[in-house]
Amino acid sequence: MKPIRSFVVTATLPPKLEKLKELANNYFWSWNSDSRELFVRMDRQLWEEVQHNPVQLLNKIPTYKLQQLAEQTDFINYVDWIYAKYDKYMKEDTWFSHAYPAEKGVIAYFSPEYGINESFPNYSGGLGVLSGDHMKSASDLGLPLVGIGLLYQQGYFRQILSNNGWQNETYNYNDFYTMPLTLIRDDKDEPIKIFVDMPIGRVFSYIWQLNVGRIRLLFLDTNIEENKSTQMKSITDALYGGDRETRIQQEVILGIGGMRAMDAIGINPEVVHINEGHAAFALLERTRMLMKKYNLDFKSARNLNNASAVFTTHTPVPAGNEAFDTGKIDAYLNQYYNEFGLSKETFCELGQFGKYNSNEAFSMTILGLGMTSYRNGVSKLHGVVSRDMWSKLWRNFPVDEVPISSITNGIHTSTWVAREFAELFDRYLSPHWRYLPDQADWSKVHLIPNEEIWREKQRRRVRLVLFAREYLKTRSKRLFPSDSKSTPNQVLNPDALTIGFARRFATYKRANLIFKNIPRLKEILTNPERPIQIIISGKAHPHDTQGKEVIQSIIHTVRQNGLDKNVIFLEDYDLVISRMMVKGCDVWLNNPIRPLEASGTSGMKAALNGTLNLSILDGWWDEAYNGNNGFAIGVGDQHENTEEIELVESEMIYDLLETVIAPTFYNRSATNVPDDWVKLMKNCIETNAPTFSTSRMVKEYAVRFYIPALNSYKELSENFGANAKALQQWKDKIIGEWSNVRINKIDVSNDATLDMNEQASVSAHISLGNVIKPEDIIVQVYYGTLDHNNEITSPATKEITMRKQEGDQYVYEGDFSFHESGVQGFTLRVLPTHNLLASNTDLYLATWAQP
Repeated sequence: MKPIRSFVVTATLPPKLEKLKELANNYFWSWNSDSRELFVRMDRQLWEEVQHNPVQLLNKIPTYKLQQLAEQTDFINYVDWIYAKYDKYMKEDTWFSHAYPAEKGVIAYFSPEYGINESFPNYSGGLGVLSGDHMKSASDLGLPLVGIGLLYQQGYFRQILSNNGWQNETYNYNDFYTMPLTLIRDDKDEPIKIFVDMPIGRVFSYIWQLNVGRIRLLFLDTNIEENKSTQMKSITDALYGGDRETRIQQEVILGIGGMRAMDAIGINPEVVHINEGHAAFALLERTRMLMKKYNLDFKSARNLNNASAVFTTHTPVPAGNEAFDTGKIDAYLNQYYNEFGLSKETFCELGQFGKYNSNEAFSMTILGLGMTSYRNGVSKLHGVVSRDMWSKLWRNFPVDEVPISSITNGIHTSTWVAREFAELFDRYLSPHWRYLPDQADWSKVHLIPNEEIWREKQRRRVRLVLFAREYLKTRSKRLFPSDSKSTPNQVLNPDALTIGFARRFATYKRANLIFKNIPRLKEILTNPERPIQIIISGKAHPHDTQGKEVIQSIIHTVRQNGLDKNVIFLEDYDLVISRMMVKGCDVWLNNPIRPLEASGTSGMKAALNGTLNLSILDGWWDEAYNGNNGFAIGVGDQHENTEEIELVESEMIYDLLETVIAPTFYNRSATNVPDDWVKLMKNCIETNAPTFSTSRMVKEYAVRFYIPALNSYKELSENFGANAKALQQWKDKIIGEWSNVRINKIDVSNDATLDMNEQASVSAHISLGNVIKPEDIIVQVYYGTLDHNNEITSPATKEITMRKQEGDQYVYEGDFSFHESGVQGFTLRVLPTHNLLASNTDLYLATWAQP
């Protein structure tokens, strides 16, 4: 039966509790344990039933109980204390306000998912959790940032394992009105909506706001009455749901709709950060807006957009990067052809490696790389991989000069640290670590007595075991077959060395690697003197049959070999399970195929809690491991994954467990403390906590990308984009005349043998044609050690100077020296240069001396 009218009904709080509404509608509580405790104290059982959603808690708690709480002086005092703490946080000066007091402008951050808290199921895995942690640290640091995303009616799927271990998916509907969300309305109290035209018609979206500390997140929702068809309404149904048509529709709403949503509520960002290619269409819409705002042509507007745009790539394999066939691009984006003054072919080249190819897909990553000036991978190793992967875009440059840098991911420290450990850090480091964890003196962790930190670690393991047993009890009929010899109360040993493996079940992550040699593994796990147990959790993508088969094979293997008590699988991996595991496990296992793990942040969360990583040297661990803060599988070799390689690497895991990890863990002092293990725990915390925090990460984005981008936007946009136009005129001149640039003659004053650091003098005669002038270029010596292919490796560059003009040629001279012995070599190159370019690679042009 349909209603004739609907109402949004909310709880009425006693006046003394009115502050709870504001606290409940800001996720500040999610990383402040005292604030979280406020809601737990109201009704612990109901808090669990509403899955830690404070808005729903206030709506469901009985009126009489609210009145009772309002009459409890101690509770009201606690509310006032928490609110004062929150109010101070929201108003106090921040790192950004101190470091950049004169900077004005807004940074818009686009991501397809945000993992803020389990009560807001808008995430699937690492990308979303990273985005959520980015928002929290941006709030802590006071950045002028706004987040943009999609509001999924069903979120990501819930995982249900059948009795035989096969993954099934179910979707729960989210009631946005019982979440910490606010529908943005205009002065007439009407919902503000935006639209995007698609082949299926004009699609409208409402805009919802969610508060994360000082940061606003804006979410677009297409499941509204203004959209007449089910297809339109269902665009934002599920994260990564539907088919390819749904995917491009979601990305159009996210990117194009996201820019229009900000415009509709008066936000005009000076900087745009595209987190992965899903949102890259935002760069097209932003360029269109800049054309209109400053009356610019497409190329000039693109200069302004690129100079103030950031793109972060997360995927280290070409096939994993989002791409659409050109037919879909034509169907959804053809309106931009005329507005940009481009043909279909030229427009499609924005997402292709070179000239238009109807058989080449339109890559969202190439679009992102080509329409931004600040680009990065998410670990140092991933930066290397990305430069190689996308080097074809910069064909005139060596791979190591491809302008994709790296900013290694991090985690939001206060969100992921165990409360027990946080209290130890307060006591021995000072509470300053909570606000700027990257600046705290983490060496003081060694001041914590071994007995204290070990006692808290043991408590976390016990909590994890009890949590896992309770979790399994609610699912015992499905997860424990009738012939099982185990019951939930019998699984796991609270005193045993506990290994955690929790992540997305993509095949390259090799969740089944540790199960290669079952007889040996069983012997290790069931050793009566040194027992070991494994807790596994994770989801396979609904369309990833191979990933589902890996889950099923693990469950079958465990059952068939009588390891039910030693190895358990916790279904429906979410932030709750993640927090329990990274805090309670002793070892965090990670064994992907190197270099396919772009970063990996679960190991960082584990490390913060003294959980030692046992990992392939890939992603973040490649730069974090120092030999004394965890364990490495292998030495960082890179090779094609084969059955033989998997057998070798699984044996490495067994060897480490038998000969290093278990003996160290179980070697106890007279007070039953494993002192050598605790030393590793402290080393792990000391070396990883400051470096792999989103506090460090967001600062790095701010210093290296956001602030330069803000300044570039100001410079190029002043006087209605005069500098953007001038830059384009210069680019047109350089591109049109670059074929006339030649290196004609090179002279070196030295013999073929040089002493190390001895100066070598070089001169070169350069032709520039009639239009390009010396101030438009730089000439560089490019030199270094020669490898077996006669290629220059580990190169250095040094600019040489124009000394004179001889006819139509310019003579450049300079000195350089080699700092390594052995066979060395050099060459010369000419690059275009302009003070408004972010990089000398921006025009993709370079002229090299011919051997």
